[in-house]
Amino acid sequence: MPKVLLTKRATLEDVARAAGVAPMTVSRTINGHPYVTEKTARRVRAAIRRLDYRPNHAARILTGQLSRSIGLIVPDIADTFFSVIIHAVQEAARLSGYLVWLASSDDDPSIEAAQLKMMIHHPVDGILLVPADSKSAHLKAVIGGPTPTVAIDRPVEMAPTDSIGVENAKGAHLAVDHLIGHGYKKILCIAVNSHLAPIQERIAGYKESMRHARLTCPKELRPSDAAATRIVLAELFASRNRPQALFTTNNAATIWVIEALQELKIEMGRDVALVGFDDVPFFSLISPPVTAICQPAADLGSIAARLLLQRIKGELTASGMRTTLPVTLTIRESCGCKKGKEIIRQLTPSHTKVG
Repeated sequence: MPKVLLTKRATLEDVARAAGVAPMTVSRTINGHPYVTEKTARRVRAAIRRLDYRPNHAARILTGQLSRSIGLIVPDIADTFFSVIIHAVQEAARLSGYLVWLASSDDDPSIEAAQLKMMIHHPVDGILLVPADSKSAHLKAVIGGPTPTVAIDRPVEMAPTDSIGVENAKGAHLAVDHLIGHGYKKILCIAVNSHLAPIQERIAGYKESMRHARLTCPKELRPSDAAATRIVLAELFASRNRPQALFTTNNAATIWVIEALQELKIEMGRDVALVGFDDVPFFSLISPPVTAICQPAADLGSIAARLLLQRIKGELTASGMRTTLPVTLTIRESCGCKKGKEIIRQLTPSHTKVG
């Protein structure tokens, strides 16, 4: 049966009529007032769900009914990049007296949609979101609703909203130009989650650097898992067209490549060079240590949280603010550089020879 779309947003009075109670009773139910009986509260909650009622954010500010909590949805809590963001968000929220409701979407838009609906009806005062799919239809309704929302890392493409990300294309330039500076000509890009906007920007940056250096740009590899990565690399390194260097677009791709190279007895920095996008703490501990683009994950989390809190308090008027943070290249040994103290590079990419 097709879903009926409401022509206007349900009001508190609509809920009161549907539940057969006074508007004050609806308000008291939403705020957990002890004078509302459980039987009446169930009837009110059923009407709220049926009408898809959402308390008006501006009215909640004026009446002091903010929950002093925000929602945070990330694709994977265990991922190092997102765990740093989570910690930074929680710290920024705590300093402002806010609690963070945390959820993991497992990069599944349907799970994300359910989590967003639960958070909105809880309700939280605002939502921080790393979208599972920036083009998901359910995001349009959320962005257009009364709950302030800020996207982290991946911008929402369905509707204009505040977002914060990094210089993905420039990071790819830094990585690939460094490999070109070593004299490598056969440089292969290995992309995981290539449907995501940040990964597409990194692929575009890789291609631009290759074109600028007038090098042949092979089609990037897009393996689905670690096993597929090993199979395709085994075939490539057994062929006549084996790559001299690899550029990986995120830490999942980098880890899969490292595991595959170890199994294939191919040594990074000697048999093949490697630069990854997104640094992970253990990259500096393995042998050889991995050269990688470092994203300011903590800054992403803290700035996003502060931006959301400003929205919640009504301190910002401009809509759809886009913040882009710089990245750095941490040079170690997997790229072919000689052993020594790691170097952090922030300069504009160049095509000069490196040591």
